[in-house]
Amino acid sequence: MKNPNDEIWLLLDSRDFGGIESHVLQLAKGLKTFQRSVRVIFLCRYPTTHPLVALLNEANISYRFLEGSFSSLLTYTRHHNPKVIHSHGYKAALYSRLLRISQCSSHQKIRFINTYHAGEISQGKLAIYDFVDRWSAPFSHYNFAVSELIKKRIPSKTTVLNNFVNTQNLTQSEGTQIAFVGRLSHEKAPDRFLELANQLSKVQFHFYGSGPMEKDLQNNSPSNLHFHGHQNSMDAIWPHIGLLVICSRYEGLPMVALEAMGRGIPVISTPVGNMSTLICNNENGWIVNPDALPTAIKKWVNLPLIQVQTIQKDAQQTIQNTFSSQAVIPSLLSAYQI
Repeated sequence: MKNPNDEIWLLLDSRDFGGIESHVLQLAKGLKTFQRSVRVIFLCRYPTTHPLVALLNEANISYRFLEGSFSSLLTYTRHHNPKVIHSHGYKAALYSRLLRISQCSSHQKIRFINTYHAGEISQGKLAIYDFVDRWSAPFSHYNFAVSELIKKRIPSKTTVLNNFVNTQNLTQSEGTQIAFVGRLSHEKAPDRFLELANQLSKVQFHFYGSGPMEKDLQNNSPSNLHFHGHQNSMDAIWPHIGLLVICSRYEGLPMVALEAMGRGIPVISTPVGNMSTLICNNENGWIVNPDALPTAIKKWVNLPLIQVQTIQKDAQQTIQNTFSSQAVIPSLLSAYQI
């Protein structure tokens, strides 16, 4: 067993809960399962309490909020000397690479790892961060990407890493809701989900999430589309869901798909990101073009119970075999070299 005092930091700049935060939570839980010492480091404490805090407390995972500046990260690192800093997101990646450069003149030997999560093409100021983030990739010791498409945008050696979930305490969902779970923003295409509700008026649809498109969606919503708003945690919601619809324009390998399938909730998805590595058509879910989503929903609604149960079981088995902490964490530990 490795020395438990070899602390691994999971570094991010975050003010809300989404795919990156879900990934970090699962990674922290997975590392703890492998008896590694792990701490989540937030670059800045924003005015509202971060929703990840309650989940970290529940999982008994250490965390720390810094002051937002690079100097606060530099000072904290020099005082605590972690063995690994694993960054997530633009700002965390850039800060960690600056930290590595500053380390060249010191005796600290930290292993710098980064994971690229963003599949969409950024605009405006974010496009600049994205450009610098991608082209500074060689300053990390090791880079991961959560999909082949994201990997292709990184101009240096990058390894595709499956997103994953801890399957130890997941229970089978008995729910029947057809749901969209995620940010109500252009890349997630909630407008396609609204259109499904318009076309299938006898079927009930459920939105879990909030975002910039929320008001417009509500203003044009049919009566069979239900808005449940932002969720700090989906743990109490998943048991009510029977089918997850991912109608995104851009994705990597969304955590919500893994969390759903790990609970036996099949997924109907558009052909984005690395979904084809997760879903095998008509076996553990479906991948269809956007215009075929209504047909896929109708097929699900009319599927015989025995076929539903088979697909549910296959969905769970896929996660356990390939997208669980037990399956993925060993490759991360190899990159960490601890």
